[in-house]
Amino acid sequence: MRIENQYIIQYTGLKEGVHHFEFSIEKPFFDSFEYLEVPDGKVEVQVELTRKVHFLDLGISLAGSMMVQCDRCLGYFDLPVSYSGHLMVKFSEDSKEPDDEVIFLHPEEQQIDLKHYFYECISLSIPMRKVHPDLESGNPDVIRK
Repeated sequence: MRIENQYIIQYTGLKEGVHHFEFSIEKPFFDSFEYLEVPDGKVEVQVELTRKVHFLDLGISLAGSMMVQCDRCLGYFDLPVSYSGHLMVKFSEDSKEPDDEVIFLHPEEQQIDLKHYFYECISLSIPMRKVHPDLESGNPDVIRK
């Protein structure tokens, strides 16, 4: 499946109530976002979608690890990541500006693409300063200098 279509939830046809979806984020996802600076990783995403008549409520949790570059020695290491958040999807015929936790879709829309939202969640879970968790790890020559 193409990366553009992998993170879409087709919500038309879903009955009111709770629905569960699982996604796996791997290398092709990270490659598609050049500014993420993550060459590889494996992150599992759980989405709990609650369908109501006039809105969708999505509970989203991510857990896994990503390969990131150490800011101290420039070596790569696996950084464990986790994120938990909510996204509210409201329907409106007027075009409204989304905010952090609410997005607006036209009532005739039939699906929601979560790719960019997952990107934002992953970006927020990466610390500003990335260093090996173990001081013994990393490139000793760079650390000495």
